[in-house]
Amino acid sequence: MNKVSYEACEYSFMTIYMWQHVFNTSYKIKDDYLIIFGKYEDDYFAIQPITEKENYEAAFSEIESCFERIGQKLNLRAITKPWVDFLIERYPERFEVIEERDAFDYVYDAEKLRTLSGRKYHSKKNHYNGFLKEYEGRYEYRLLDQKDFSEAINLMEEWAKDKEKDQHLVGERLAVEKVFKNQSRLKETKVGGIYIDGKLEAFTFGEMLNDDTVVVHVEKANPEIRGLYAAINKLFLENEFPNVEFANREEDLGLEGLRKAKLSYKPIKLVEKYTLIEK
Repeated sequence: MNKVSYEACEYSFMTIYMWQHVFNTSYKIKDDYLIIFGKYEDDYFAIQPITEKENYEAAFSEIESCFERIGQKLNLRAITKPWVDFLIERYPERFEVIEERDAFDYVYDAEKLRTLSGRKYHSKKNHYNGFLKEYEGRYEYRLLDQKDFSEAINLMEEWAKDKEKDQHLVGERLAVEKVFKNQSRLKETKVGGIYIDGKLEAFTFGEMLNDDTVVVHVEKANPEIRGLYAAINKLFLENEFPNVEFANREEDLGLEGLRKAKLSYKPIKLVEKYTLIEK
């Protein structure tokens, strides 16, 4: 997975591992590329190959062969702009290109999230300072380990009580449980949490996506505690990734509240993603 520096969260090992049970993923690996396939409803799909640019042609040819063998038209998902450009240049009339705005990743200046400095972050800094004032001496940020994970699952359940139960929430719960169960083997993944009066009230986890970017997969906090989301976001990056340049905080799934929250942290860019369907 470290052969390339793709910006989209789908190209981190952890994302593929976390959601394997939802998309029934499989892979094909050769000397110069890795191809990952999944299945959604009744259709198979592939994401863009993990490889350097000089191997694009060979990797795409392998994808074509795989779809020919199963008798299905090409279905490519989570395709970033460079790969869209590559395919459209070579096959200008072959694909329907669908922009997946709900799947765009939000990328931030990590130093801004660590410091909350500047006018754009004034309200976030106020929320964070309010948290410090209210809970000074009562909160602790620290890395979590196996003994803490049952509390994190309980927090997820509390957080989800007023949410409409959908497949994403069910899948997310299973994904988080997989990470916690195998965390001792996932050496690059860091799980941080905030305790208040001895009770876990927020947790998050992530790891490096590429050389300059951390990807934050999950972030849960007690919404009744003012400034807690700002605190876990800031303290996790400050303590675990003090020098990383960018933070990818994944997509908003088209959820209005989540989109508003992600935009409020002032992303410096959105990682565009597309679905390509063979005509």
